[in-house]
Amino acid sequence: MIVGTFDIAIETPKYHRRGTLALKSDGGKIMARLNSGDMNDVEFAGICDGQEFCFEGKGEFPLVGAIDYTAKGKVWGNTVDLTCETSAGKITMFGTRLSTSAGEFKSSHEYMMSVVSGDFTDDGTMYSGLYSDAH
Repeated sequence: MIVGTFDIAIETPKYHRRGTLALKSDGGKIMARLNSGDMNDVEFAGICDGQEFCFEGKGEFPLVGAIDYTAKGKVWGNTVDLTCETSAGKITMFGTRLSTSAGEFKSSHEYMMSVVSGDFTDDGTMYSGLYSDAH
């Protein structure tokens, strides 16, 4: 499913940031909304085919100015990867889905930090501690 909101890391030639990327698709068209630092509710319109999508255009961005960009990305289950070639350098974004109708997803780091301890007995429940909700 390509639709969703993702917690993303953004790597640019000048800085690294975190943010969110919301994707909505409708019949081969895709709309993205980026929120990160001084870039709030920046929207991009593009095309999608299955789980792959692309955006192309020119925009005015804080700290950078006017740039031309071509972005290509893909959603892999609950992750998103995006590479953007711009007149100001290469930008990459990657991240994990924040939530779906089935419930909230946690990043792998948050999930592992919620693990209290493992039950390493020989009774077949060796990894039962990995599913602990205790903090």
